[in-house]
Amino acid sequence: DHYSTEQVLSQENGNLSQVDQQPPSADPLSDLLGPLAIEGPPGATVQYENSAVSGLESGPDVVDGSAIVPVEVGTNTIQPIGNIAVRFHALCLKDSGVLYEDPYIQIGIKAEWRAHQGRLVLFLGNKNTSPLVSVQALILPPAHLKMEVSLVPDTIPPRAQVQCPLEVVNLRPSRDVAVLDFSYKFGTHMVNIKLRLPAVLNKFLQPLPVSAEEFFRQWRLLSGPPLKLQEVVRGVRPMALPEMANLLHSYRIAISPGLDPNPNNLVASTTFYSENTRAIVCLVRIETDPADRTQLRMTLASGDPTLTFELKEFIKEQLVSIPTVAQAPTPAPPAAPPTPQIPPNDPAALLADLL
Repeated sequence: DHYSTEQVLSQENGNLSQVDQQPPSADPLSDLLGPLAIEGPPGATVQYENSAVSGLESGPDVVDGSAIVPVEVGTNTIQPIGNIAVRFHALCLKDSGVLYEDPYIQIGIKAEWRAHQGRLVLFLGNKNTSPLVSVQALILPPAHLKMEVSLVPDTIPPRAQVQCPLEVVNLRPSRDVAVLDFSYKFGTHMVNIKLRLPAVLNKFLQPLPVSAEEFFRQWRLLSGPPLKLQEVVRGVRPMALPEMANLLHSYRIAISPGLDPNPNNLVASTTFYSENTRAIVCLVRIETDPADRTQLRMTLASGDPTLTFELKEFIKEQLVSIPTVAQAPTPAPPAAPPTPQIPPNDPAALLADLL
């Protein structure tokens, strides 16, 4: 069990890495994905005490949704390396990588998720040969997340890395995000940044391929609003149907091929986990128009009205505003073949009748 107490961390929180006596490598934090135990330099070991931060103390208004929020306009003179928003969205799809980097520090994340619980480890790496001082890391959780975070040392020695474990419990469905309020001083530069943490709604989903019989049974039971919601979404980033299916799969939503009689549509399902709702099955149907890929009709159903709305909005956000790397335009997909004739007792015909 990855969540057993014995396996939280084999070393004390925040032990510092050995100062590298060899010439610096191109990436001083190349061990980001290596073992979590990092030995400290002589006389520089920092001891932590656990400090719990309640996610119920801060409402969703704490987060304004930006990738980086300066505390004071013009305070920071240090520019980040890379696109912060792209880094955040990449970590929404994977569980390890770099959240933030500038000339002095790199902040990496390694995470694991199980049902409604998660564990993140923040890797704070000093890239330079001088210490980073006045280091502070504060977690600003939305109301639906309960978080417990270990403190970080006030100083990160030269070319060293410290770890900050963060325990997460999802209480209920919400698209609000937690924020890391991080600051440090290097020489005369005082840097203060606010970064979104990728403890997002899809981390608490588990793909659930369902049979036609189970899908139809659930679809009948969830007969209308607020448990079943439908919306025409416009301004969708044009993409072929297989690309859209892959996008849903990357957010832990399983495609159920063959359940819809129209080859231009997608049917999918997933299970959402939270401490309050436990496991809830969610059903998704997306109807596309091959003549206009910029709009679609989406229907989402679940046994919890809040979850139905939040997941519908979450999927819509990914289809409309997901960041992409610039690439050469792809040729338009060929026209879809005519809809085949389906026997009345076929599962696809049953779904068509229900819809």
